[in-house]
Amino acid sequence: MKPLVLATLALLAGLTGLSGSAGAQSLAYGITLGNVQAVRDTTRNVSTITGFLANQSDRAVNSVLLTYVLYDAQDREVGRVREDVVGPLAPGQIKVVKAITPLEFTRVNALDVAAR
Repeated sequence: MKPLVLATLALLAGLTGLSGSAGAQSLAYGITLGNVQAVRDTTRNVSTITGFLANQSDRAVNSVLLTYVLYDAQDREVGRVREDVVGPLAPGQIKVVKAITPLEFTRVNALDVAAR
């Protein structure tokens, strides 16, 4: 099982560059967030931020608080979005996460992954 998890995480790490943002992680818990991307829905006037959350540890995590920073075209921060992911997130589990915001931005960066 571990080789499959490591191969998947290597793939996720390689895909992170697609959105131009770095992945974030919770070192104390072994939780990582990668492949963060955003898509704007102009008909609903909201953006959906998605990513892959992975538990690389050997213990379950009850919940994870994600923090994203949003930037405009001049690279100025225009806001932050926090998303609470309720678990449990089992050891080796990878989960797609999603946050929705009405804020307009051109770039998103994962700032923090706080596992609890």
